[in-house]
Formats: sequence, C-alpha cells, structure tokens
Amino acid sequence: MINKYPFTEEEMRQVFETSLIDFAINNGFKLKESDYKTFKVENMGGLFIFKDGKGFYQFTTGKKGNIVDFAKEYLGLNFKQAVENILGIRAYGYIGSFYVNKEKTKKPFELPPKAENFNRVIAYLVSTRKIDREIVNYFINQDKIYQSKEEDKKGIFYNCAFVGYDENNVAKYCSLRGLSSTSHFRKDIESSDKNYGFVFNGTNKNLYVFESPIDLLSHMTLFKLSQKIDHKQDNRVSCGGLFNMAIDTYLKHNKHIENIIFCFDNDFDKKENYGQDKAREFCRMYKEQGYNCYLHKPKNKDFNEDLVKLVTRQQDLKEEVEDEFER
Repeated sequence: MINKYPFTEEEMRQVFETSLIDFAINNGFKLKESDYKTFKVENMGGLFIFKDGKGFYQFTTGKKGNIVDFAKEYLGLNFKQAVENILGIRAYGYIGSFYVNKEKTKKPFELPPKAENFNRVIAYLVSTRKIDREIVNYFINQDKIYQSKEEDKKGIFYNCAFVGYDENNVAKYCSLRGLSSTSHFRKDIESSDKNYGFVFNGTNKNLYVFESPIDLLSHMTLFKLSQKIDHKQDNRVSCGGLFNMAIDTYLKHNKHIENIIFCFDNDFDKKENYGQDKAREFCRMYKEQGYNCYLHKPKNKDFNEDLVKLVTRQQDLKEEVEDEFER
C-alpha cells in the first residue's frame, strides 16, 4: 500500500498536537530538568525542548523549530519522512500514534518476534541494497540482523531488524526498516536505548561513525570491494540518527580508539547539509576530548547510494563485455 502524500489536514493536525517531549524520549533522547520552561537534552550541546512540547531551541547554533523541524534536524529525515515518522505510518500503510502518554509506565524493551526464515531480509540487503552476502551473513550469525514478523488485525508484516547490545551482550536497542526500495518506514522499538548502537568491533584504533546500519554495512562492502583495505580491521558504529550517545558508549568500553571518522549523509539537495553540519560539530567536540577526527563524505547522498551506483556500473560493464564477446 502506498503511503498518503501530501498529508491530510487531520494528519497534520495530529502531527502538531504530538508532544515533542514524548517524541524525543521515544526516539532515545534523554531529557533532564533545566528551568521552569525547558528540558535539556543530554549530550546534545545546548539543545533544549520547551515543556509545553511545542518546540525546541539549540543554544549553540541558534536553531529553533517545531516537531517536524526537530525530526529533520536530529533524525536526518526529509519532510515526508519526518511526518510519517511522527504519525507512525508504517511501510504497509498502517497509521498509528507515536504519542506516549506521560502517565503511562514505560514499557520494558523487547525485541520483536523473529520470522521463520530471513529470506526477505537477505534479498533486500544483498539484491536491493547491494551489500556483500558474507557481511550480511556475519551480522545475522551475530544476532545483530534478522527478519521480524509482526501481526495485527491488518495482517502479517515483515521488516529488517538491526540490534544493538550492551557490554554484557544484552540487547538494548532495535531499529526496524521496511523491506522495499521505495519504503521510508523506519522505527526504533519502544524503550530502545540509543546509548547502544549497531556496531562492528574491529581490531585497530579507528572508529567509523554512521547515521544508519545500512550505511555501515555499505561502507564495509565498499572496503571489501576495493581489495586494498581489510574491511574487518576498523571499528564501526551506527548512531541511529544524528546524535552521539552510541559514540560515547563505544569509546567508554574501547579505550584503544584514537581516530574517529564521521561518515554522515551528504544532504546536498537540501537547503542545509544536516549530516555534514553535524559531522563538523562532532569533529570539534571530540577533538577537544583528545581524539583525531576526520570527515569522510560520500560522493552521493550516503554510502549505500555510492555502493548501489558502483555495483550497478560494474554489472553494466560486465554485460557490455559479454555482449561484445558474443558478437
């Protein structure tokens, strides 16, 4: 089913009636009391959310806005994705509410059920996203990727689940992604802890940082395709958006890291390049902590787009050679 766009007046009313406080907490941000008007968002360099839930203010940059602006700025979404995320519009067209009643007890974190097989996830990651099959199998064997299966009155629905673990190998975070090249569905499971990202533990002193698991997997694949770089030697972490809680956790438990390379999206088609702006901000922040910091910008929007275009060109070239040989 195709998601509705443009959105109805009723849907936009729901969006702007949703509390930004609840939305931020549901997406892993941690808030603490600041003053009688605001909550301070921890580890976000002067980011405040107003207690009426209607907007935010970033003290260090002067940026401010509503819930949609917040989703675009700090989750790296475009307008359509932001509205879908707030409404909870899923890949299969289900409309639910992202609103969390402040009086309700926060539900314990629980991974969604696994499907009988992971065929759709493998096909999506390998065939659609062009990620190396061996790399996909590694993460599946580590229980960091699987095919989720959820059922409600509308039917049975499958998604790709990316899981983050704590230092005791206990699952603390899970992000779902729709299994279609045209789907914008992405959602963190309720009570996910963004302090624990989707990671690959390497052997050297480098840490590559990404917005999403798919970009992390794509970057590993690009390294493997180069045949000049060992794709297993570098450490990698996906933050699940444009924030740094997972980075801090990884650094806390991996004291050998000396170099941090930020591989955020290249949002060159927008008025502001959110990914690269945030990468430069984090570079300054972690340099002050004594790390060597670098920017690694994709040629296209993100590293998966780089990978898909590269593999497609290689396949086209191979077909041209085969056709010429046959002639």
